[in-house]
This record gives sequence, C-alpha cells and structure tokens, in this order.
Amino acid sequence: MRSFFARVLGLSITMALVLCAAFRASGSAEEKEAAKAKDKDRSQAPIEVYEWSIWVGNPAQPTLNTVRLYRNAMPNIIGTSRPKFDEKEKELAGKFPIAPVSVVQFFGEPRRDVDVDLRAKKGSFLAHWPASKEHSGRLQWFGSDLSASPPAGIPPSYLPEGHWFQRLRQNKSALYLKYESHFEQFIAYDAELTLPIPVKIRGGPDEYTLQNLTNRRLLDVAVIAPTDKGFRVGWLDELPTAAPEKSEKDKENEKEEEAAKKKAAADPRKKAAEQKEKADALFRDAEKKTEEEPIPPLPAEGDATVRGRIDQLLNQPVTVTVQQAPRRDVLNLVTSQARLRYEVDDRTLAKEQIDLGQPMSLNEPRIAARDALAEVLGGLGLSYRITEEGRLFITTAARLAEDTGKKGGVIEGPPVKLVMSQPRKPSDPSYRELTRDALTRRLAGQGLRPDVVQLLLAQYGQALFEPGELVILAHLSREALDDVVLLDVFPTPKKLARTATLVVHGVDPRLQDRARALVQQLGDKSYRARETAESRLLELGPVAVPALEDALTNKDVEIVFRAERVLLRLNRPVP
Repeated sequence: MRSFFARVLGLSITMALVLCAAFRASGSAEEKEAAKAKDKDRSQAPIEVYEWSIWVGNPAQPTLNTVRLYRNAMPNIIGTSRPKFDEKEKELAGKFPIAPVSVVQFFGEPRRDVDVDLRAKKGSFLAHWPASKEHSGRLQWFGSDLSASPPAGIPPSYLPEGHWFQRLRQNKSALYLKYESHFEQFIAYDAELTLPIPVKIRGGPDEYTLQNLTNRRLLDVAVIAPTDKGFRVGWLDELPTAAPEKSEKDKENEKEEEAAKKKAAADPRKKAAEQKEKADALFRDAEKKTEEEPIPPLPAEGDATVRGRIDQLLNQPVTVTVQQAPRRDVLNLVTSQARLRYEVDDRTLAKEQIDLGQPMSLNEPRIAARDALAEVLGGLGLSYRITEEGRLFITTAARLAEDTGKKGGVIEGPPVKLVMSQPRKPSDPSYRELTRDALTRRLAGQGLRPDVVQLLLAQYGQALFEPGELVILAHLSREALDDVVLLDVFPTPKKLARTATLVVHGVDPRLQDRARALVQQLGDKSYRARETAESRLLELGPVAVPALEDALTNKDVEIVFRAERVLLRLNRPVP
C-alpha cells in the first residue's frame, strides 16, 4: 500500500513539475514576443534629424577648426578647449571672423527613449551643449525623450540673452530633447578635425582653376573674392576626385560577390570548379601580358625649385583662339607660347580610350597657361606632373592619384576652370540671388528644412558672402562627413540629413604667388633684401606657409635657414 501511495505521489509531483515548466515556457515565449514587439516599435521612429556644420581651415594648418586660431561659437558659460578672448582684445580682432560649430535639431512626432551618439573619428570634441555622457572622442545622449513642449517641472538651462543660440530656441517646430535632468531644442558641438585643406586654387581674378585634393567628391564649390567694386562669385556643382568613388551599384555587386563566395565555400565541388576557373584565368592573363609591352612607370616628380620655376611659366598669359581644333594641337599651341616641354603618356591614354584628337574650341585672347591647360585636359580626366627635368608629364588624373597614394602624398583631381561673375555690391539684389539664394537652393538639395537653412544664413550669411579676403566654400559628400564625425540616432529616424559647409581662407593665389617670390628673395645677395623678404613673409602669415614648406628642400642654405625661422615664428613645426 505504501508503495502504491509513493508511486501516486511521485507521479503527481512529476506532473506538477511538467506543468510548471510548460507555464514557464509559455510565459517565456510571451515575454519574447513582447520584447520583439518592443524592438520592432523601436526600430523606426517618426522623427526627422537635421545637422548642419560650419568648418573652417587654411593651408597653413594640418587640421580644420584649429583650436587656437578660431573664435568660440559657444556661450562663455560652456566649457571649451578653445581660448576665450574678450571682444576688446586685439588678438581677437585679427582672427578669422567665422567661428566653427555644428548644430543638430529634431522634428516630427514626440518620442521616448531615443539614443543620440556622436563619434569624432578624425579629431576631438572641444565643447558641446547640452551636457552629455562623455567618452574619449564620443558624446552620448542615451535614453532621451523628444517632446513638442518643454518638460514639466524642469527649468530651462541658462543661456546669455543676445547669444545666437537663442535663435535655435525660437524655432517652434523643433522638438525638445530631454536628457537626465535638463532639456534643450538642439545639440551643438565644436570639434577640431584632423583633415587638411581639400582644395587647391590657381589663377584669377576672372577665372580660377580648382583641384580636389581628396578621394571624395566636393559639392557646391564656390569662390567669393572681394574687389574694390564689390564681390566676385563663381559656383561649381561638383569638383571631382582623381580616385573614382564606388557607385551604389558597385557596392551592391561587391555584396553579391561576397555572398556567392561564402555559398561556394560551403560546396566542395563548386569550390574546386572556382579554383580551376581562377587558375585558367591567371594562365590566360599571363599569356596576354607576354603579348603586351608593359606601361613604363611614372617619371619622378621635380623638387620645390623645379616646381617653382615651372609654376612661373604656367602663370604666364597665352593667346588661344581656335575653333574645333584637335586638343593635341591646342596643347601644342599653349605649351609653345609658355615655353613648356611636355610628354604624353600615350600608352595609358590608349588603354583608357582617351583621344587627344577630339576637337575643341577655345577663344581666349589672354589666359594663364595653367588655365588653358585645364581647359584642354580637365574635360578628359587628365592632369600632369612636373618632372625632374622640368617637363609636364601628361597622363590620367587617376594614375597620378594612384601613384601619389602609394607614396602617401596628396592626390590631385583633374583641374576644373571656374569663371567668376562681374563685381557686385552686397546691396545689389542680383548679388543676393547669386549668393544667399544660391546657397539656400543647394542646402535644400542636400535635404535641409527651409527653417533650418534660414537660421544658418541668419547667423553666417554675411560672413560667408562678404568676406575680407578670398574664400572657398565647399560641401563634403555624406560619405566623407561620416568618415570624420559619425552621428547615430536610434530608433532609426525616417530622415537623417547632414551637411558640412567648409570655409577655406588664406588661399588667394595672388598672395601665394607673392609668397613664392618672397621666398626666392630670402637668398638674395643683399642682406637688406633678405631681411625685408623675411618680414613680409611674416606679415602674410598662413598664406605663406605652403611656399615656406616647399622652400625647406631648396638647395640654397640661406633660403632654408630663413624659411625655417619664419615657420617657427608662425608656430608651424619644422622637420
């Protein structure tokens, strides 16, 4: 009897355990479904995020927004690594008037539990507002709430009256971001970025020749040049790079090929077939290469002295008036007038199916040889290198970029000519159409809201389009922007628009040519002439740095010594 009851009791316990396990399993499944639903709900958000940046740089510095050179856009109550100067101090008066900054704002439906993550991939943050969780090169506002009205029970953070941040608070459409115990209608930050100046400019004042010095496209490129009669302006939709960027189709093809490789790796027969095909292809390529004569390597580049001498010839005016003449004939006409020797990389041009026999027209009674060459070569994706012998070696910009990239040098895109407008006064309505209205359309084309664009121009429009010196404006591509500073928002917003307007100063070609001439005078026989040249180079400041750095390889010891001394006084490192 005891055995019978024991068996019944044991069976009852077992059934109870099974039921409990089943209940737990059922509860776990329900919890998982609830978690999945929550994740799905968080995977998308009906919000829009807009970021605009103003970045500033000059060729004398290896970074953008250099910490000790530019003004502070933040209120004085915000801690920053950038020196704070009193408005009355003379040191501030000599600084470039545009202060770098980046602003992020949120629009759309209110949302809880939003993560905002900023990462400085090439540089460091100097200041930010409002307060965040800080890491090395990273700012985080995790678990923030976005609301259409100020959160109850929390007073607004103090901002000085009259500071331009107050304008950001006046946009009634912007959502309030609440993080921990404070809230704000925007995020602002200031960062120093380890990027050199991405563009080179030559020529002027009627036409300039521009070259892209990066492996990414530059968009909406403008040159604004002050004159005695007003300002001259020119726009380019795009400044191409020498290194071709992968299209979306190419990226998709790469993904498909990678997936096919993984699939084939799991099938031994397919893997063996692929290896055989690869071996056959290598054999065919080897046979083909034996039939073709190899393309000779690029000639070595000339030193600073040779480049300086050829630059003087390239700046000479030439006369070119031809109608539907072969490009090679126009090339001969330009180089003969400028007393330049050249060599064409015919093997590479033939391989790329580039024909210098194509007809072109050019009617320029007086144009710099450099700009005429840009007309002849730029449209075909060609560029040139100044060789040790002082020749122009003409080949594709892509081949020059590849060779330069292997040596760690600067990649130069094909030269593009930019025609400038006639001088116009800022009070002229047509000048507004050419500047503010043009930038408004271009920023809208990059996805920014009209109210965001108007705020940007209200703060920076006058400084951008009424500068005290020649400046270049350019927008980085979205890929280039993400390579420098990455902005992540989770849940993923239905729209995330980012743009960075780069303002480049200290690049006026006339001043750079003057700096090169002064560098040569550093080796003058007259002591007084050497001293005068050194003083004038110091007065030029950042504009003179590229010419001074080139002078460090000069054969004249006196030029090298004085160039080093000026660079050190300009706070530039000397190798």
